[in-house]
Amino acid sequence: MSRIIVIAGDLASGKSTLAKNLSSHFKIPYFTKEGVKELLSEELQYQDRVENKKLSNAAIDVLLHILERVTEVSGSAVLEANFHKSELEKIKRECELHHSEVILLYLTGDIDVLYERFMYREYYQNRHPVHLTHPLQDIDEFENYVNKWRAEEEVLPRHYIDVTNCDREIIFAKALEKLKELGMTE
Repeated sequence: MSRIIVIAGDLASGKSTLAKNLSSHFKIPYFTKEGVKELLSEELQYQDRVENKKLSNAAIDVLLHILERVTEVSGSAVLEANFHKSELEKIKRECELHHSEVILLYLTGDIDVLYERFMYREYYQNRHPVHLTHPLQDIDEFENYVNKWRAEEEVLPRHYIDVTNCDREIIFAKALEKLKELGMTE
């Protein structure tokens, strides 16, 4: 059966790492908005936040295109991004059209912990320049941004994974446990 695992959630919650780990575990490809955006930015110039946002939108469009192609051939994949309601509606429709199971894992955690991870990542993890044009200057802006995402109307059932004080291995174990609860096995 075709299965699409969607990973979304809070900033700095470990979404990309989880996508990579689940891909390896289930032997299915994974695609991340960050990865696509980095590739696009190597060819397309961006000068400011507005142009950077256009790259983000194009990366999402590429992910949705990949989803369409994967589901058309009854394939499985992991998709990771901060999908908005309209994008999740497209994912839901596409999966229903091609009878693909879709599971949304939503990573969340304590704002203070996530902000600390976010700042560490921004300053010490040699992030690609395309990810460094965000307007989040302090914890209040970070919290407002995260809460905006959290408050969006639910399109697909969110299967929450609390990542507060968890390392990559624990997050991965929690995700596998959640997927097992939902009937997804090897």
